[in-house]
Amino acid sequence: INLQIGCYLGFALTWQCLLQKCRDEKNSKKIRALDSLIGMIQKFPYEDPMYDKLQEDLEKIRGKFKQVCSMLNIQSDFRIGTERSSLTF
Repeated sequence: INLQIGCYLGFALTWQCLLQKCRDEKNSKKIRALDSLIGMIQKFPYEDPMYDKLQEDLEKIRGKFKQVCSMLNIQSDFRIGTERSSLTF
C-alpha cells in the first residue's frame, strides 16, 4: 500500500509543479484536483494498520487518482508484477 500511495504522491507533486507554470482556468481545475489528492495522501494513516477506515480512505485516494488521470488525459494503470515492480501511467 505504501508503494502505491507513494507513487500517487510523486505523480501528483510532479504534475502540480508542471501545471503551476501555465495557470489558466483549465489548469486551475486540474491543480485543485491535484491539491485534493495530495491532501488526502498526507492525511492517510500509514503507521496505523488498525485504522478502521483504512480501506475506505484508500479507495477514495484511488478514485481521486483516477479522476486526476482522466483530467490530465493520462491512462491510470498501477501494477506490481511478480517478477519485478512495474508502474505504468
